[in-house]
Amino acid sequence: MSELHRYFVIPAMNAMRRLLLILPVFSLISCSMPDMFASTTPHKIKLKDGREVPCEGAPQYQKKTGYYRYRTPDKRDAVIRADDVATIVEQRA
Repeated sequence: MSELHRYFVIPAMNAMRRLLLILPVFSLISCSMPDMFASTTPHKIKLKDGREVPCEGAPQYQKKTGYYRYRTPDKRDAVIRADDVATIVEQRA
């Protein structure tokens, strides 16, 4: 084994292996926190029956379930059926 191989090639291969192990971890973390960069401005969900539901940030539509997921002003998670929603309006200060 040459000196070049021992001091440069092997450490470079080990660094590449570590990078390949770390990248999937970061992508899993980023997928598990989709709301990290979500809007925090208040919104109001207007329902077809005339009621209005206040929420913090923009509601997120869950395509798989057909519901909107949102956070209430008292910091609780809630869902509402997309079929019941007429509009979603951002509240300006």
